[in-house]
Amino acid sequence: MSESSLPRWSVRLDASRPADNPGWSDLVPVVTRHYRLHEALSEFLGPYNAKQRAASHYTPPDRDVLRGLIRQGGVNDFSYLAFINSVVRFCEATRGLRALPTPHPSVIHSIQLPLPAFELQAGNGSDTIVQLMGIEVPLVVKGLRSPNEIKFIIVRPKVSRLGTASASNWEILFYREGLGYIPDWADTQLNPRYSGVY
Repeated sequence: MSESSLPRWSVRLDASRPADNPGWSDLVPVVTRHYRLHEALSEFLGPYNAKQRAASHYTPPDRDVLRGLIRQGGVNDFSYLAFINSVVRFCEATRGLRALPTPHPSVIHSIQLPLPAFELQAGNGSDTIVQLMGIEVPLVVKGLRSPNEIKFIIVRPKVSRLGTASASNWEILFYREGLGYIPDWADTQLNPRYSGVY
């Protein structure tokens, strides 16, 4: 899958935390929960699509089946429902002919949030406060224009040149489209086998 097949963000900005609450450890469990969704989807969808290709007519998986097999696992309600709906749309569009990225922490290490799972508020100067559902300490970005137009965000550790996720440098991708969720999202195109190898 080429990077160009993924929707392009409108704005990409470095994120920080308020000076009195530095650090990112509270986001790591949220990243893990979202990763588990991708992992469960990959385990289900590969065999499902293989069986469907053997049939004469492709039938996308049912939402109830997906909800039964892919547990919410602590992911907020809005992201989870958007995930389920987006998987069905992905399967309808690709008819089971496109594989998902291989779930690996070096490939998928982000949090996808549709409205209203996040809130944007004006901060000091050019700061915008980004409040994530279920996270007490907000994130801060500088220079975001027209925040009222943002309908979807991806929060993630920045990727180093070696393809590994940073523990201390994070960024937010802002989208003006209401994408819901991107089931075939990948944070890096690097083969996980070579992640961290110089």
